[in-house]
Amino acid sequence: MHHRYITLLPLLLATAPVLAQGTDTTTTAAPPAIENFEEFGDASAAGSTYNTQKVLYLSPTKLISVGYEAQLPYTLSGTATPSGGSGTPPASVETRINSARGLRLAFNAPLISRNNFIFNLGLTYWNTGLDVQNPERSAYFARLQDGLRTTGINATVFKPFDNTHFLLLQANADASGSYRSPGDVSGKHMTYSGTGIFGWKPNDNLQWGLGLSRTYRAGQVLYIPVLLYNRTFSPQWGCEVVFPARAEIRRNFGTRALLKFGYELEGNVYYLGKIGPDEVYLRRGELKPRVTYERQLAGFVWVSAQAGLRYNYRNDAFRNQNPTGERESLLGSEPSLYQNTLTNPLYFNLSLNLVSP
Repeated sequence: MHHRYITLLPLLLATAPVLAQGTDTTTTAAPPAIENFEEFGDASAAGSTYNTQKVLYLSPTKLISVGYEAQLPYTLSGTATPSGGSGTPPASVETRINSARGLRLAFNAPLISRNNFIFNLGLTYWNTGLDVQNPERSAYFARLQDGLRTTGINATVFKPFDNTHFLLLQANADASGSYRSPGDVSGKHMTYSGTGIFGWKPNDNLQWGLGLSRTYRAGQVLYIPVLLYNRTFSPQWGCEVVFPARAEIRRNFGTRALLKFGYELEGNVYYLGKIGPDEVYLRRGELKPRVTYERQLAGFVWVSAQAGLRYNYRNDAFRNQNPTGERESLLGSEPSLYQNTLTNPLYFNLSLNLVSP
């Protein structure tokens, strides 16, 4: 049934601003992420007086990616505190998520590629179908049966100023929620993220920068500083870091295979529609420690296999998309509609990718 949702891509192209995927961000929901900028080929002639966006032996940039991700079963315990309660402490209900899995698609293309300016446009679609064992135990559980998905449009600008300094700008617009058709999407599903980084590239083995980001990767909007650090220590070893969104140690096996150890923070805010009298927004953030193996199959076609742990960082539902500043007490937290506790399963991701030259 995934083909029903892919039609959301042209919908967003018509309704959402042309924005780019954030570091954080990683939209993405989240959202592909900031790893796209550093590998695009330079279409200019040799002898440029500008630094390039490449670092030697870096992971290849995925221009087209078709993947599938699945989580092993886990337990979800939820406590509902909806409007109009009687004041009696709500009881917690529990269910088993038999599976959480779905298609992940991404398309990225450098529309402008010159030695002094690179502009990249991308589209993403992530689906997570949830098989809830006892949806009748809670209206919230029943809504989760509709699944969660994110459809996004993103853009990246890489602007070098000279042989050393550069500016990286990214932004993205994502429609995240439990919608099942293009007609279900509204402004309530939309989240907007962006990142700006000023950086230095002293040589072909090192690229680093500092910046600021508006991100939903932790499951709610945050404005945070960002550190970019791509470093190749030798032909065998290097690191790829956009902290705090992701960080990985890379082990290269020549130019045709590599192994990465690290983590990524994924998340977004998902509009679930009305449950009872309340509009419900799920603030979902996941920390994923992982191992990734990538290998060339033929030409520019690569396969990527990933395995790791899906650690629940945030998974509570609220009346508002973003925090309002309201507190239950002087030292209390923002009042929620559904407080959820999730166990942490293993997950697996397999994708086939067309990479840039």
